Order: sequence, then C-alpha cells, then structure tokens
Amino acid sequence: MQEHSFSTLNSGFERYLNNKKARSPGNFSVMNKSKDRKVSRPFSRELSSHFSELSDNAAQALVRLVDSDDPEALHDLRISLRSQRVLLGLFPRCRVLKKQREQLGNAAKLTGSDRDLEVALGLAESLRTETETGEKQVLFLADKLAASRVKLLAGLQASRLPEILSQVERNWGKKLSNKRKSVLQSAARAQMRKLEKRVLIAAADLLVTSPVTDWHSLRLQVKRLRYWGEGFSPVLTEKQCRRLPALIQLQQRLGVLHDYYLLENQFQQELMLPEQWQQKLGKWQQHALTDAAGMLQHLKMTW
Repeated sequence: MQEHSFSTLNSGFERYLNNKKARSPGNFSVMNKSKDRKVSRPFSRELSSHFSELSDNAAQALVRLVDSDDPEALHDLRISLRSQRVLLGLFPRCRVLKKQREQLGNAAKLTGSDRDLEVALGLAESLRTETETGEKQVLFLADKLAASRVKLLAGLQASRLPEILSQVERNWGKKLSNKRKSVLQSAARAQMRKLEKRVLIAAADLLVTSPVTDWHSLRLQVKRLRYWGEGFSPVLTEKQCRRLPALIQLQQRLGVLHDYYLLENQFQQELMLPEQWQQKLGKWQQHALTDAAGMLQHLKMTW
C-alpha cells in the first residue's frame, strides 16, 4: 500500500514535468489591441515565470519527500504552496483560481503536523547534544514523525497535488496574459500597501516582553507580505522592493522563535521536557526575542 502511494506520487510528478516540456513559459496568446498590451507580454511572462518556478519547486520537493530523507523537502513544499496561495489573491473573483487556491490550501494543511514534528525533532536532537540527556524524548518524536509521514503521503496522493500544480500554473498564466500591465501594477501595489499596513498594525505595540503568541501573529503577516513582494517585485515601487531583504530576515528570526515556543508548549505534556531542556529553551527563546525585536525596529525605520 505504501509503495503504491509512493509510485503514484512520482508518476504524477513525471506527468507534470512532461506537460511543462510540451509548452514553453509565456506561450499564452495575447491580444495586441494596444501599445500597453504589447508591453505587457514580456511583463506577464516574467510574473508567470516566478509562479512556474514555485510549481517546479513544489513538485520536486514532493518527490524528495517520497524518495529521500531530505530534511528540507517538506519545508520547501510548504513554502511553495503558501507562496502560490498568496499570489493567487491577485484574482479574488476568479472562481477557477479560487477553487484551486483552496485545493492548494487543503494540501498544505496536510503537512502541518509533520512539519511541527520535524521542527521538534531537530530541536530535541540539538538539546540532547547540548545537555547530554533526553534520549527518550528524541526517540519518541522520531517514532511519532515516522507514523505521521505515512499518513501524510497517503493524504498527498489522494489530493492529486501534481495535477493541481499543473492546472493552476496554466490558469495563472492565462489570467495574467489577459491583463494590461497598468492594471496588474496598480492591483499589486495596492495589495502590497494593505499587507504592509497589516504588518505595522501587528507590530505596533510589540515589546520583548510581549507574549510569544503576539509575535506569532506578526510572523504570519510578515510571511504574506514577503511572498507577495517576491512574486510581484517587477511591478512594485523601489521602496517596497528595498524592504524585502529585511522582511526575509525578520521572518527567519520570528520562525526560530516560533520553533522554540512549539517544542516548549505543544509537546511539553507528551515529552515531559527535562529540566535542562527547559532552561536551555528559555535562554534560546529570550535570545530569539531580542534578535527579532532588533530586526523589527530596523524594519520600521525603512517605512
């Protein structure tokens, strides 16, 4: 049963790649009814290329997840799916893309438990090395992850993810090719400003002493802003583009903080964390908080 699941996922990936070879990026027809439309052809291809790259990354990460013990495969899959879902927000009224956005979201939800376990296991192994204790906890997480991975692969097979990736990429390209550059640019910049405002609201009253859950809310807003900025950088203002490196750094620091919180709270009851682990986690979490607060202050100065 498990082997059948693996082979099905791989065959889906092979079909996805074959379909891509049969058509080159940007081959969607564009009506050259105006000078603006002529200018928009290479522009829409550029936006399509980024989305296509995300589809490729997701499909390749899926194969790595099945065929190897690559610790980054699941992480890469989640990033690609999340990025695509954020970008599809450009066309909220398109029913086809809206449905496919939901399908990508359902596939991403399947991976949540596995990713939490991967993070917890990685931290547990580091803590075991640091404290020379906790072998029981590491083995518990490893067994739990192995069992969860079997369920995840079965769920991904049922989701027909490779087919969805191929379909949504094709529909995204077609939708872009039918829009003028000025229309896309205006919509992308307007949404960027909305996402920036949400980040500023989430960050307004944050302090190093604020609950980690409040920092987690900021992390979610920063991720959406980052993915939108990366996907639409060709049409954003120069100032908006300049913020992207700082956004990426802030997201990384907030991600580390969230990982520490995850192990300490979500798995504490099951694992019964050793006292040495709790002390280490407390120090690491405080350092991560200070680091994130400093990066946030730096980012605010660019607004």
